[in-house]
Amino acid sequence: MKKGPSQMLELAVLALLRQGELHGYQIRKSLAEMAGPLFQFSFGSLYPALGRLEERGAVASFLESATDFIAATGSLTGDLALSSERRERSGHFSPSDRTGRTRRVYRITDIGEKLFEELFENAPLDSEADYLAWLYLADESRATLLAERTREHLAELEAKRRSNLRSRIERDFPIGMKTEIHRRLSEIIDSEIGFVRAILSQLDAKKAQVSVPANQLLETK
Repeated sequence: MKKGPSQMLELAVLALLRQGELHGYQIRKSLAEMAGPLFQFSFGSLYPALGRLEERGAVASFLESATDFIAATGSLTGDLALSSERRERSGHFSPSDRTGRTRRVYRITDIGEKLFEELFENAPLDSEADYLAWLYLADESRATLLAERTREHLAELEAKRRSNLRSRIERDFPIGMKTEIHRRLSEIIDSEIGFVRAILSQLDAKKAQVSVPANQLLETK
């Protein structure tokens, strides 16, 4: 399975398409609207990612002609609301139909639904950015998995903090740039640990209550 930015990008694309059909520009705009800097990838990688997903049968596409095209509303919510109307008015076009302006519209398949579950369950959480993006894509039905992966992420962060502390002690840097770098690393790691502990506390509390979407947990921070 692919690791890193490409996997997180494919996961984000599938998450969007689970909500409704979208053309490429809408996907690009919606990704930025949905989470902005949380997703660390170049938009130049979007269409190759869509191509890979289509090759795997996770995504299907069709061409929408100029006469059938329904203009984007400018917001993710509005674009998804038009999805059902577009579905009724669109179809697969033969070469003779491809006159004038067309846009390729994408939809998720049953294979894509299964792939989303697989990617979400096994997403690499190697950095805070990965963890935040993954958490943002979660929904209320995943409280147990969220808590399990969050505990794993917390353990990795605490190991990283111990390693950084050992490095400072063993090398005994004199006051200067290297000491300041290690001090700053400790501050960053401690901040991440505090955030992850707060999320874990909320997840544990919510498991015994009515669950809420993980992106709402982020909004409370």
